[in-house]
Amino acid sequence: MPTLPLWARALRGIDRLAWYAYHAHEITRDELFFAWLRPELRSEATVAAYSEMRTYLPGGTTFEGGLFGWEQTLLERPSIPRSGRVLLAAAGGGRELKALLDRGFEVTAFEPNPVLFDGARRVAAGRGGARVEQASYADLIAAARGVGPLAWLAKESFDYVLFGWGSFTHLTQLDLQLGALRAVRTLAPQAPLSLSFFMRPAQQPDSRSARMRGLLRSALRRAGNPRPIEPGLGYDYGGGFVYSFTHEEVSSLASLAGYQIEFFDEKIFPHVVLLPSAT
Repeated sequence: MPTLPLWARALRGIDRLAWYAYHAHEITRDELFFAWLRPELRSEATVAAYSEMRTYLPGGTTFEGGLFGWEQTLLERPSIPRSGRVLLAAAGGGRELKALLDRGFEVTAFEPNPVLFDGARRVAAGRGGARVEQASYADLIAAARGVGPLAWLAKESFDYVLFGWGSFTHLTQLDLQLGALRAVRTLAPQAPLSLSFFMRPAQQPDSRSARMRGLLRSALRRAGNPRPIEPGLGYDYGGGFVYSFTHEEVSSLASLAGYQIEFFDEKIFPHVVLLPSAT
């Protein structure tokens, strides 16, 4: 068998070192964020990350691609109304907003990122039955108590509530996850709710990366980090903080918020349809 020349073997070695260096940086960055950034500031980091997502704006490739196949199928489910008023949370650059308006819905939407909010506002401009506000999930939770910039939602009625693509996965704390669901249950007590999110396997793989995370996490605890780290917590440069759920966590959250799961699809992009429980 021919032997690789020295320069090729050296290049492979450099490539391997670069791979380890990249993953070491990624793991160190994540664990420092998890350990030392206060949980209440995670949403700020996530909002900042999405400021660079120009592909989500009108004219961008993601926006112009319209609804994904699974989103189209979702809107065709019998439990989802074909008309009426929709509350769209975390509207992004307006991709879902446009699709809902094109289907004849009246849509009230909010988005926390100022860049994406501007895109959604452009989509709504000149369209009847569209209203877009700059606000966050924390504001939605406050609205259920009748306070904050979305307090006026308590005076509205909605036939359907949609959490924008993957946005629920950016709620990394239990109080925010449950708070958002309970807020919708209060503000739109009869409406079905759809949301999508990341999922994690029931058993985490044993890998070099996992072992390195464990060693670094132990070192940070010895250095004085007092905060336990949620098992589903993650971070991505382009998407900020994320939480990956288990099936059991989603089911528990739904039940605690007063919903029953009507549909749960874990295949392409995990998402559920929740219906208000009888009790």
